[in-house]
Amino acid sequence: MAEQRDIALLLRSIPYSDSSLILHILTQNHGRICLMARGARRAKSQFRAGLMTLHQLGLRWRTPRTGNMGTLLEVQRLTPLLPDSKILAGQKLIATASTLFPEGVAHGHNELYHALQLLTNRPEDAGICAATWKMLEFSGWVSDLKHCWNCSEAIEMNQSMYWKQAHLFCQTCAHDQGFHVSSGDRKSISGHLLEPNIKLNQAHIHLWQMMIKSVFQEHHIKSSV
Repeated sequence: MAEQRDIALLLRSIPYSDSSLILHILTQNHGRICLMARGARRAKSQFRAGLMTLHQLGLRWRTPRTGNMGTLLEVQRLTPLLPDSKILAGQKLIATASTLFPEGVAHGHNELYHALQLLTNRPEDAGICAATWKMLEFSGWVSDLKHCWNCSEAIEMNQSMYWKQAHLFCQTCAHDQGFHVSSGDRKSISGHLLEPNIKLNQAHIHLWQMMIKSVFQEHHIKSSV
């Protein structure tokens, strides 16, 4: 059984027996892994202070002889990733990441880390949208707002498009059906993804929330937005 070290983000911890935890973790170089933290629920456990969500963690663990669950050996709590005012919003992103990056994937850490950075610098409602959208984009569930997702034609930013069946269509592909996405909507949302000082009004946020929820519905998953 080899020992491994990595930087990680904790997705969730599940109580196991009277004193232990099963941990689901996104690591920087090993993808998503599952670890047993023996005795982690005991009052004097060496793991209690370190196992925190929304922090970068330094982990050392032992890989298993069989199966896919390793054993946690050491954890260090490193950098907090969100201010206290954004903790609840951050927990929503953690739940989304747990869905988008299932067990066995070789990525997810950097995507979630980047999403949390987007949330940090933005108002909560627009920030959750931006962070969730970016994770959906990393996962291949959505594309950019500059092309038709059906014919791949580049659409000028001064033109309107349509949101239909969880996809962004040009006027030709949509046949004038679906939710209207104006040029102003596209410019504002695209700009906000790049620069936090580009503000969104409530109409833009409501539209973006609807788009994100429809993507999750298309995949039969409950949205946290």
